[in-house]
Amino acid sequence: NAQARGGKPEEFTFLGFTHYCGKTKKGYFKVKRRTSRKKLGASLRAFKEWARRARHKQTKGEMLARAKARVQGHLNYYAITDNARSCSRYVYHATRILRRWLNRKSQRKAYNWDQYNDVLRHVQWPRVQIRIDLNPFRRAEAC
Repeated sequence: NAQARGGKPEEFTFLGFTHYCGKTKKGYFKVKRRTSRKKLGASLRAFKEWARRARHKQTKGEMLARAKARVQGHLNYYAITDNARSCSRYVYHATRILRRWLNRKSQRKAYNWDQYNDVLRHVQWPRVQIRIDLNPFRRAEAC
């Protein structure tokens, strides 16, 4: 009982997620999760370092395919209920990092934003979609 303990517990980090207290749309108590700040920053730094090193060793097509796999892997683990914002932030920054390093592969700019967005559509760049629903009975209740 939270009242007996003097309030709700603080947030804590476990398995790369920060668990915190929240409410459902109906106002009930719920434990929510988001990507840990530390893990999100580390993932983006690792992505940036990978892109920096890969620009010399891979063609643009190979680099796009491998970057897509890295982003997809991140989303497969972190795209859970209540974590769409952190996942969107990761995809947004990874997309910008990749464009920056693709444009630095040669002395001529490879892509402007319109061309780059067309390329991302062509390679079917991952979109943020909740892959693991932590509310398995929610849809059954709605029916």
